[in-house]
Amino acid sequence: MGLPDLNRSVLSPPRRVDAWLERTISPGPVRPPSIRTPDGVSVVFSGHRWTCCDGVEALLSTVPERAWACPEGQGWERVKQNARREVWRAVIGGVPYYLKYYFQESWPRRLKHLFRTPACQAEWEGGRFARRAGIPAACPVACTGTVRRGRRRAALLVTEALEPAQPLNEFWLQLHSDPDVRRRRADTLQLMELLAEMIARAHQAGLEHLDMHAANILVQTVGPGRYRTVFVDLQSVRRDRPLSVRAVVRNLAQLNQWFGKHSSVGDRLRFLRAYLRWRNEFEARFEHGRSLKLGYRELVRALARAAQRHARRLWGSRDRRLGRDGRYFTRLRLPGGWRGMAVTACKHPAEESRASRLVFDRAWWQRTLGRPLDFFNAASACKDSHSAEVRRTLLKHPDESLPVILKRPRARNGWRRLVQLLPPSRSRRGWQLGHALLHRDLPTARPLAFLERRWGPFILDSLLITEAIPGAVDLESYLRAQQASLPGPDWLRVKRQLCLMLARLLRGLQQRGFRHRDCKASNVLVMPYPQPKLIWIDMDGLRHGGRESTTTDLRPLVRMEVSLRDLPGLTRADRVRFLKAYFAGYGATRDRWRTLWPKLAAAADRKARAKHARRLWKLKHYGRE
Repeated sequence: MGLPDLNRSVLSPPRRVDAWLERTISPGPVRPPSIRTPDGVSVVFSGHRWTCCDGVEALLSTVPERAWACPEGQGWERVKQNARREVWRAVIGGVPYYLKYYFQESWPRRLKHLFRTPACQAEWEGGRFARRAGIPAACPVACTGTVRRGRRRAALLVTEALEPAQPLNEFWLQLHSDPDVRRRRADTLQLMELLAEMIARAHQAGLEHLDMHAANILVQTVGPGRYRTVFVDLQSVRRDRPLSVRAVVRNLAQLNQWFGKHSSVGDRLRFLRAYLRWRNEFEARFEHGRSLKLGYRELVRALARAAQRHARRLWGSRDRRLGRDGRYFTRLRLPGGWRGMAVTACKHPAEESRASRLVFDRAWWQRTLGRPLDFFNAASACKDSHSAEVRRTLLKHPDESLPVILKRPRARNGWRRLVQLLPPSRSRRGWQLGHALLHRDLPTARPLAFLERRWGPFILDSLLITEAIPGAVDLESYLRAQQASLPGPDWLRVKRQLCLMLARLLRGLQQRGFRHRDCKASNVLVMPYPQPKLIWIDMDGLRHGGRESTTTDLRPLVRMEVSLRDLPGLTRADRVRFLKAYFAGYGATRDRWRTLWPKLAAAADRKARAKHARRLWKLKHYGRE
């Protein structure tokens, strides 16, 4: 059935009279004539101008105007909410749909729309383009830019619901928890092939997803052991243009950011081989198809470099959130001139951190830390040294009580007292470095808040609140206890496992640009359950250079060697095993540890003598170590 003749429907007197009689006699809105546009059908329902796919007009006519403005009043379910968007799941006519509201009231976004397509329109056009190119993507069915949510103006996009489906990151983790090794391997190979085919098709069709991370790809189960991968969130796409080699590598590096931590090297290499195979197959099918001009080995090397650049940009953007209000951090202003920052939520919960699964708010922090020094003095003391006072207490969170460590820096002499007047304070540095480690996937005790009391630009006092990890003990104490209690074969297994873990931990610290001037076993915690894990503590000796470095700096190894030198049960073979693991990696020389062993041994001897002299000096001047 074709579209009506718009000229006759508007200008012909009999039809105009009939329409007037229908509006006068019959209640309810009248379905206006639809207008075909290049992007779909444009039609007005319930006071909104909609752009929709063919056949969706009848669906829109069944929804009253108040439903779009107040989805909670219809019993629809909110799926996601942030400052820019809301996502709701709605059942209309027995069919599930997703409603995505894009808020437009801030002036920076309005200014951005002068130079860039609004997000709602961009996702609509991206979804339509993907559908025409045969790229699996969430299908948009209608959009409008005239909806109001309370006092806020918003654009609305309606898409078909893909159910049952899971984000790729959740599906991947669930897949790799399958105890059936053969089924897990078959599903992994199928998933790699599906991803390679979908991404290669998108690239050769001229579509680049600018936010292509694992959560923006859905995996839909279409049968027993059969899956389908689908793009979502297509508001950030470049479309209908050939992709350069640089754009392809950059796009693959975005996806690699998550899979670099949660998949094996073999899986990632198999994906790249499949991607090149599918890319060659689609090259002649699409107008924008191009040869990549990179072989397999060249692509691997280019992707490794691009993944490092992408990771640095991502880490830098996360670090910049530490000093401003947002979804994850909030500013604190307390009586007595105290100012600081606190955690409100964690985007990626960690297994060892109970605080990462809790939600805090500013009002709760204000009540809990109303008088910071009273709160600190009421805690039980666990360390009192010339450089810091450390106490332990419980935060009474509404969901559960959370053990925390409170640290108040001290100046041990007049020069240190003068230096500590200048910003940033030691507590602020601990806050920044702790979260910088977490952002780079280096486990550490999570900083929860820091406070500073200032007089103008000068720091008079400061506090750092860090999550305590129940059951964790420092590495030195753990090794002593295990060596004394375990039989020989079990002790051998434990120390070999810890050697490998410690080597990876130190290498990760070096490669991500950190320098630790106090790298010793007592600053590394061992969390034995459910799986052994090493965690950094005490950020005072840590510095961040910002750039990745090679593992040629032996100072952290020397300090760790000196701190473990007197432990019983550690042999020369254990030290060799540690060095082999530390200097292993892509492009590393196999016997590099042999050339560095004499330098390391000589430096460790010098450090041990200097440590003994320093200990005697402390005993003379402070009466304690």
